[in-house]
Amino acid sequence: MHSYTLPHTPSARPLLQAMAALALCGLLQPAHALDILLCNDDGLTAANLRALQQRLVGAGHSVLVTAPVDNQSGRGGYIAFLQPVPALTGNERGAKALGLAAGSAGIGSDPADANVHYVNGTPVAACLYGIDVQAPARWGKAPDLVISGPNEGNNTGHINASSGTFNNLIYAINRGLPAIAVSDAVSSQVTWSDTLPPTHRAYEVADIVLRLVDQVLVGRKAHSHGSPSGRRLLPPGLGLNVNIPAFPAGNGATLPFALTHIGQATAYAPAFYERLSDSPVAVAYGVNYPLPGISLASGGTVLPSGNTLPLDASSRSEGNVIAQGQAVTISPVQGMPEASRQFEGWLQQRLQRR
Repeated sequence: MHSYTLPHTPSARPLLQAMAALALCGLLQPAHALDILLCNDDGLTAANLRALQQRLVGAGHSVLVTAPVDNQSGRGGYIAFLQPVPALTGNERGAKALGLAAGSAGIGSDPADANVHYVNGTPVAACLYGIDVQAPARWGKAPDLVISGPNEGNNTGHINASSGTFNNLIYAINRGLPAIAVSDAVSSQVTWSDTLPPTHRAYEVADIVLRLVDQVLVGRKAHSHGSPSGRRLLPPGLGLNVNIPAFPAGNGATLPFALTHIGQATAYAPAFYERLSDSPVAVAYGVNYPLPGISLASGGTVLPSGNTLPLDASSRSEGNVIAQGQAVTISPVQGMPEASRQFEGWLQQRLQRR
């Protein structure tokens, strides 16, 4: 493609001025720009979320953020049906960060960024707020892509059912939207600040997601500026569960993408303990008291029932690939948990029995 420079003549000056005005207004976007809804379950102050927003905007995309006002990890697909969104107590992580007082509205935006919105509710509630309210208000249509995450901590195998990050993906797929869920191996909570150094892991994780969007979904080669030409980014009914492994600082750009499947392999799975003090994970987190509750157990761990969690030795299961730390896993996901033809055939035989 050839480049050229407009001549600086009196007739060209008005056109140059108009183009500059459009750029300043955010109306002159690259041909490949996407309308992206960004949500998560760690809350609107999570560094991973805001670093990704910054990177996507820097790449020319139009980005809306709708996230819980507080950390809502582990809430899965929970929705408070037919209940109004409650006002803030003022103690929420996001309320403190934004200086919002008790009694403030349960939905609102960051005073410093009108493109960042919060919901005093679950991850799925915040994601649906973006899909049903903010996207039509901003773009007059549905988003081109929904990205849930990057989560603080991996979501692999059967722990996905408990993940708000993953369930945002499921709801978006079932709305007919291209969607991906992204989770990072590092689980420590880091609060967003615009003073985070450019070498911070949150930016490396964001650059991995940007590379995924650019090269895999849009299908553009590195350093190319082609356009998706209005085509759909993913086939209808398909989404992607993406997990980023632990990696040394500065090595994020070298990680390849690996096609995986969900499988059962996972670092932890929920289990009920009559005494949380019997759970090694609970004790490690300082929850060392003899009261009942849900804790986490790893594959192969003996559960209170005496059974063990099933092990998954498949080399393609995302949990096993992530444990090796050599690649970013991409597992295709369908929105509806339909059984394969193999199991349909088995059931059909049973139904035909007399």
